[in-house]
Amino acid sequence: MGLVVVADRSPEFVGRLETLLEREEGITLASVVSAPGAVETAVKEQAHVVVFGPSIQIDAAIAAGEELASRSRPIESVLVAQKVTAELLRMAMRAGFRDVVSSEGSTYGDVGAAIRAAHEIAVRSRTAEQSGTAEAPTASKKAKIVTVFSTKGGVGKTVVATNVCVALAHDLKKSVALVDLDLEFGDAAIMLKLEPARTIYDAAQAIDRLDTEMLKGFLVEHSSGLKALLAPRRSEDAESVTTARISRIIGLLAEIVDFVVIDTAGRFDEAVLTAIDRSDEVLAVATMEVPSIKNTKVSLEKLKQLGYRNGGVSLVLNRSNSKVFLEVAEVERVIGARITARIPSDLAVPRSVNKGVPVVIDAPKSAVAKSLVELARNIAGDT
Repeated sequence: MGLVVVADRSPEFVGRLETLLEREEGITLASVVSAPGAVETAVKEQAHVVVFGPSIQIDAAIAAGEELASRSRPIESVLVAQKVTAELLRMAMRAGFRDVVSSEGSTYGDVGAAIRAAHEIAVRSRTAEQSGTAEAPTASKKAKIVTVFSTKGGVGKTVVATNVCVALAHDLKKSVALVDLDLEFGDAAIMLKLEPARTIYDAAQAIDRLDTEMLKGFLVEHSSGLKALLAPRRSEDAESVTTARISRIIGLLAEIVDFVVIDTAGRFDEAVLTAIDRSDEVLAVATMEVPSIKNTKVSLEKLKQLGYRNGGVSLVLNRSNSKVFLEVAEVERVIGARITARIPSDLAVPRSVNKGVPVVIDAPKSAVAKSLVELARNIAGDT
């Protein structure tokens, strides 16, 4: 039997969780009214999961979650808030919370799913511990997570993301998952000539029972060996792919492959910030144009203000040989960052896009293909 401790002052909230989980075999509930009380009960009763409800102060819940995560035998924690923001998600994940979900809505479906998932993870961890097969705490994350980012459209962000993925898979023989997180207008399927029969929307709908094996079924395989989690087929489906679900999906992907590469929308939104926060490296893509340079500079400054310092930011200059009366040194000076990769302009790129064949395969001897493969090598540490 696994104990789930619920910390909340609202009998209604506790009652709804009891109703949600009463049919779950192997789960029992205990309720307390404070965050310190939840920690005390969880430690004393060797609980599997602690759920902090909407009436618990966020600061108190974060502190309690950190304490639970830092124990020699960590206790899984789930935070339920009235509104989930990117900032709250970032704070909670860094504190060690397994998930953060919203209490809004009438069914509490996401809340129940998060609790079940945390409980299953705790049970597996303790079973492995008892059998002597438990892995080191850091072993749960396998993949290097890379986000390709720009708030300016038309800079070739998706071209970079898809070609880097194909280079990792085809040239470097790595296992790679591409996530198209441009939820409304994602083009990765077109770039790779893939049929989006299954998408991130479908994975998000199955979040209450999603695990690594099920997630594999939502990935579409490319001829290079790359596996892609494509954007929803309909733009209106983007709304149901919430930040909490995105974070869980990324975490599961990181257990499946060596590299997770995330292509993002050309704007700051919670989905993009969630991806950046989970990343080990961010590729900020810019071109030799004043609007792109300005946007990149503002974007990087904004990330610093928001406290997103999880991984290093690598500046990728696309169409770097464009004759536009700007020097590379000027771009570095204005943006305030060193350019780590230069991708030259080449007619082979639009031809490859129109054919749906990445340029690293369509024109492997071209300068642009070689630069993209070199970027992939740098990401893989295989220089």
